[in-house]
Amino acid sequence: MILDLNGNQTTIIHKICISNFKNDKFLAYINSKVKWTDNILFARIFETPDEAFDFAENKMVEEVLGEEKYLLIWTDTKVDIYK
Repeated sequence: MILDLNGNQTTIIHKICISNFKNDKFLAYINSKVKWTDNILFARIFETPDEAFDFAENKMVEEVLGEEKYLLIWTDTKVDIYK
């Protein structure tokens, strides 16, 4: 969601990010490191689910994910993309 100077919604942009299933955390790539963040503004964003899944299959990302369950959400609504 994009707001104008008056705080009114002007455009909705659907981008995808990876969210922690249990907590309100988002997968980020900051300073060449993959980690969980509380701030969705730092989340690594994707245009398509395939891009997100490809990123999640990277060895460095898999180490951070471990056994953690995750889901793909829309960055503007924080809702599962498959709902």
